[in-house]
Amino acid sequence: MDVKTIDPELIKKRMSLSYQYDRANPANERLDCVQSLISALADQQLSMPEFLQSAADVIRDKFWVKEVTMGLRSRSDGLYRYEVMSGLSDTSWKAHRQLAYTLEQFEDPELYTSAQISNLTRLFLAEDNPYGKDEESTFDRELMLQSSRKSLDETIEGDYIDVKILGKGGTILGWIEISGTTDGKFPDVHTIKCLELLASVLGIALTFSET
Repeated sequence: MDVKTIDPELIKKRMSLSYQYDRANPANERLDCVQSLISALADQQLSMPEFLQSAADVIRDKFWVKEVTMGLRSRSDGLYRYEVMSGLSDTSWKAHRQLAYTLEQFEDPELYTSAQISNLTRLFLAEDNPYGKDEESTFDRELMLQSSRKSLDETIEGDYIDVKILGKGGTILGWIEISGTTDGKFPDVHTIKCLELLASVLGIALTFSET
């Protein structure tokens, strides 16, 4: 009985075609963008502010998010402040820039009611009014009060998601905050995982920039 052998060239062709076919999946475009940001870290002339802005713009453009902000820990006083944005109005960004948080405030579950999605990601829903008294100018409160959620995957004004940026020993260096999507739906799990991967990349970049 003859034993059939597999042509190794067919294996190569099959794997190559499978890779190209998967690349056509729109979800993988987000991973490609993260990969590009990782590659940028090899540039010794890398400007950290420019790198962070590029990351925010990638999230907005490729993850179909309306508004992106990043909060970062200050080296001078250890407080957390919004430093980067993409998609915000001048008025909203000015309100964000006036805010500052201690680590205890950022992590306080009574101050900011949220649902823990993973060890990095928290979901804040408008129904829980997850805003401090100094934050009302950062969103449209009137629109939030008028909004009515009609489905489990629909987002409304006042919803947002935070993804922690961690450094050595799990130190919180900052966070990525997204609110609103172009299709009016919550990000899917693949998007959340991409955001967490990007947050890890930012954590590495910020850690090395401090050394």
